[in-house]
Amino acid sequence: MLYTVGNKNINIPDAEIKNLQTALELSEEEAIQTWLSDNDYISDETVEELSEKAKKNRISATIHEAKAENKAKKERKPREKKENPLKRQIIDAIFAGLSENLSENAVIDIKNDEKYIDLTINGIEFTVNLVQHRVKK
Repeated sequence: MLYTVGNKNINIPDAEIKNLQTALELSEEEAIQTWLSDNDYISDETVEELSEKAKKNRISATIHEAKAENKAKKERKPREKKENPLKRQIIDAIFAGLSENLSENAVIDIKNDEKYIDLTINGIEFTVNLVQHRVKK
């Protein structure tokens, strides 16, 4: 159906008008007005009024905006390092063993006293990483 709004000619599919008439129990003229309003060819005061209310109540705000606001407010507590004396003993034993058995041109550095030992032997770099596995259930 060809419909004229102002100086524009708009082709409205007949199937959509029939669908609006049956679904919403509207007359043909009301269905045409609804279709034009839904597709932004004309403005409806009621729709604009409800949209303005929704903006004021933030009903139209997306979930993503709300999540972003919540993330910005949260502050994380600094993580406390748990001491592990057994791992410290193992790292010390490995350091002592490497110091005794490697040549004098080897450089040994404890990067983390419970986790890493860095070695440089003849210009080649190595890292020893101590990992404690969880107890299997």
